[in-house]
Amino acid sequence: MSAASPSTVSDESPRIFSRELVLILCVLALVVLLALTALFSRMYHKKIHTLADAMFAQGEADEQAGQVKAALTDYRNALAYNPSNPLFQLHLAKALAAAERGEEARSYLLNLLSESPGSGEVNLELARIAAHNSSLADAMRYYQGAIYGEWHSDPIAMRWQVRRELCDFLLSRGAVKQAAPEVIALQENTPAGDPARLKIVAQLLLRTQQWNRALEVHRTLLAADPNDEESLAGGAQCAFELGQYVTAMEYFDRLPRERREQPDLAYRYDMTRRIFAADPFLSGLSAEARAQRVAGALALAQTRAENCAHQTGQSLEQSPPQTDLQRVYQQGRDLQQDWAPRYLERFPDRLDAAMAYVFSVENASAAACGEAQGDDRALWLLGRSRSVVNQ
Repeated sequence: MSAASPSTVSDESPRIFSRELVLILCVLALVVLLALTALFSRMYHKKIHTLADAMFAQGEADEQAGQVKAALTDYRNALAYNPSNPLFQLHLAKALAAAERGEEARSYLLNLLSESPGSGEVNLELARIAAHNSSLADAMRYYQGAIYGEWHSDPIAMRWQVRRELCDFLLSRGAVKQAAPEVIALQENTPAGDPARLKIVAQLLLRTQQWNRALEVHRTLLAADPNDEESLAGGAQCAFELGQYVTAMEYFDRLPRERREQPDLAYRYDMTRRIFAADPFLSGLSAEARAQRVAGALALAQTRAENCAHQTGQSLEQSPPQTDLQRVYQQGRDLQQDWAPRYLERFPDRLDAAMAYVFSVENASAAACGEAQGDDRALWLLGRSRSVVNQ
């Protein structure tokens, strides 16, 4: 077999080299094209995101300026360029809610909630829409989701604010029973050294008539600032409702006269003064003064019973007695001689029995004719407070 000629080998080598070079060049060209495509794509998306961010920023500015319609347009344009951005969706939902388009806002928020069920902010916005629609059950559910949800900044403060908002919402709907445990939770999560928040808690406790807790908070506030009028007024209200009239009067006395005469305090202050003027159990009274007060209370209670009997057509002399008022009145009639002022002064052990009779007459009269006013009401309130103390 003869060997290949030199001319044949030299002809094939250039052709092989040319093919490899073309392939390499094609690959390089493809890589360059892909790189350019990626670069242009990144530049395009960056430009799109820049436009979206600019429109979103304009939306925030319009919203802060109170231009809700313009903000809606800005947020929609931002979403057109970046439709999957949850922040844009949330702000659009807020703007829709502010524009009284709650159902549209709710659809965006429910979509966000399905993706982030633990979002405190999304739950809060849904709670506000439900509250606006007076949907108590939904509002409570979403408020609870916001309280126990996730917050990106200062979660403790945000949860406190959300719970306070829930309390205000429930009380505005008259749902005092549902609000009471939320107010207690708010109190338990309020630092003792935060007077601004403690004052808010104290007012909520007053509105839910949780007098003991409210008095405790007001005492904490007064320990830090003994002359704070708001805390003195709140403490006086609580002490009055709890029948702690000595404490109530102490707080009333530390308030300016014009503050005591305001509607939220005037009645309680007047009743407290009447109770002080009638109470024979106050410390520091002489035996004579105690006897005179008991005699005055007996006369007042008897007049109240007689007026009530006349009003209801009863005879206090009927025998045997048929009504509670008749029975109570006649039980004390035989003891009237022992309760004369001179005997009460000489025998102070008779004071308790005489006042027990007074309280029984006032209670029976209140049951038959309704709660009394003026000095009779003061005696009735005093008797109620005494029964609590002696239990």
